[in-house]
Amino acid sequence: MTQQSMTQQSMTQQAATQPGMVLAIDTSLGTSVAVVDGETVVFREQAADTRRHAEHLGGMLERALEGRRERIGLVVAGMGPGAFTGLRVGIAAARAAALGLGVPCRGVASHTGVTSGSAQVTTDVRRKERAWSIVVDGLVAVGPHLAPADDVPPPAGEHRGLERIDAEAIDAALLALAVARGAAEVQQALYLREADAVPTAGPKRVSQ
Repeated sequence: MTQQSMTQQSMTQQAATQPGMVLAIDTSLGTSVAVVDGETVVFREQAADTRRHAEHLGGMLERALEGRRERIGLVVAGMGPGAFTGLRVGIAAARAAALGLGVPCRGVASHTGVTSGSAQVTTDVRRKERAWSIVVDGLVAVGPHLAPADDVPPPAGEHRGLERIDAEAIDAALLALAVARGAAEVQQALYLREADAVPTAGPKRVSQ
């Protein structure tokens, strides 16, 4: 094989391994959608509303994909921790988008979308509780765990002294960038507790 053909083969293999643009979606708190091209954020949109995720997502995704649909090579889903109903909206949307685009979908912990540095990250998961993780260089190193909102344990051991960030939003762009840095894949939603609504044991008996 000639050097030229080897170079062409190497370029072809490199192109095949590059995912192109990354579409990231998170609804663990509010709603966040981003598109990242390499290290460059080319689209970012967020809504602080923690309840109407579905209403916000449609328009956000339409704007995110405009003129970029053919260049998306990967979809990233924020997998929580978060409240059951809101979180699953974003996960379902990410999986549907990946299926429609014909690209893989990769889940990552949503706390990677708070900082690209190092901190103890906490988020409100309702019922007077907070989920917390230790994030190091933008990647989750410990957690997520659940704690009472007024009794989150401080960072200990090698992480002692880390800044605490009580996040009010997740940046989907940071999720996409974290994947490029090797964020661990999360395959199941991080609810941390059972759903508020559970199936009944059976039909109620009606008395006459």
